[in-house]
Amino acid sequence: MGRGQRAGSDAVLRVDSRRHYRSIVRGEGIYLYDSEGNRYIDASGGPILCNLGHGIAEMAEALAEQAKKIAFVYRSDFTTPALEEAARKICELTGFAMKKVFLVSGGSEANEIAVKIARRFHLERGEGSKYKVISRWLSYHGMTQGALAWSGMPTRRRDYVPMLKDDAHIPPAYCYRCWFGLEPSRCDLQCARALEHEILCQGPENVAAFIAEPISGMSLCGAHPRADYFRLVREICDEHGVLLVLDEVMTGFGRTGKWFAYEHFGIIPDILTLGKGLGGGYFPVGAVAISEKVAKAIEDGTGIFSPGYSWAGNPLGAAVISRAIDYLKEKGLVERAQKMGRYLGARLKEELSPHPTVGDIRGLGLMWGVEFVKDKVTKEPLDPKLKFHQRVAHRALDMGLFIESSGGCERGKAGDMVMFGPPFIVTEDEIDQMIELFERALTHEEEMLTAQEGP
Repeated sequence: MGRGQRAGSDAVLRVDSRRHYRSIVRGEGIYLYDSEGNRYIDASGGPILCNLGHGIAEMAEALAEQAKKIAFVYRSDFTTPALEEAARKICELTGFAMKKVFLVSGGSEANEIAVKIARRFHLERGEGSKYKVISRWLSYHGMTQGALAWSGMPTRRRDYVPMLKDDAHIPPAYCYRCWFGLEPSRCDLQCARALEHEILCQGPENVAAFIAEPISGMSLCGAHPRADYFRLVREICDEHGVLLVLDEVMTGFGRTGKWFAYEHFGIIPDILTLGKGLGGGYFPVGAVAISEKVAKAIEDGTGIFSPGYSWAGNPLGAAVISRAIDYLKEKGLVERAQKMGRYLGARLKEELSPHPTVGDIRGLGLMWGVEFVKDKVTKEPLDPKLKFHQRVAHRALDMGLFIESSGGCERGKAGDMVMFGPPFIVTEDEIDQMIELFERALTHEEEMLTAQEGP
């Protein structure tokens, strides 16, 4: 026992050391239960991760069965049937647009590996000057040092900027607050064309990859571009020999109503990063899938790709991935996510749009964001000192609803949002319950806000 630590004292370093955390002892379906017997609706599937729902015995059994066979072998010297099966199933879901898979333990690792694969690709082709990565402001690709550098989420970067090696960021595809002051119906996709300007400024001979989320995660909560945005991005990348990396850590495996969000845009990436729902919420897993073009360059060259992590490709994670994919198929959950997503989006717009603080409601599938504002006409954000998104989320939790919240969408200076992303098994009645509780929490905080401001 460490110096000063008392038996039974709190030994966990928490996100907020001053906050009381409820102890969750079990989960079932879309519900969480704490040690005092209270029940909470998990309206965000954790951090948009628990796609299958809680307490599924088949998932626990898959993990236990694999652990009894072999829990670990080192990827540099061995493979396992579990790893081979998981990789094949991932490729199969892409229609074999992706040819090879590298398994890791989470989304941040996946994005780090993706960029290293992009670098390896260019080295194998004799393009050693290509190393720079372009990404977007108000994006999020993870908290490891490389992934955070490519992220454009000011609120999460702020403390670590002196430690980050930045390449370049371009404006986001954020139609509600278009950085060019345009409307989607009359723009010329300036946010996509900004990529070509940046490539030319950096020098095409220096740019290795462009990384982007098809649909924004917690940095912009469900914001997504016009359908032709990524088609133009794909053309620009091809013209300048830049690899297109799509970060589907949050959107992959059915969250948007399709197996992968890139399917909404009619393009195929060179590299695809995965995590979160890849394991259904039952094991920390991530993956990088690469196209034939990328795989062939490595295999026809040195044939070597050495970066990785000790637990990369471990059979426990692989077994969970395979079972999660099978479960999604058996229960028709990707199709269900599409159907329930339409219902969720319609109900959110119906019930929340009249609220004075609700500025925008956006999303696809079971991934819907709500952005709050001070003025619905001017889109002026609320005072960030109010921490309105946190207040609403905490109030909702007190009422029995867990909802993910986020801030900083207005260039990191202000902006309040929440994200709905329940497990795919959610029913219409449960969605109605979520929205009823959330509306009560929002109404309460709006009334408190009015009282604070006074007459």
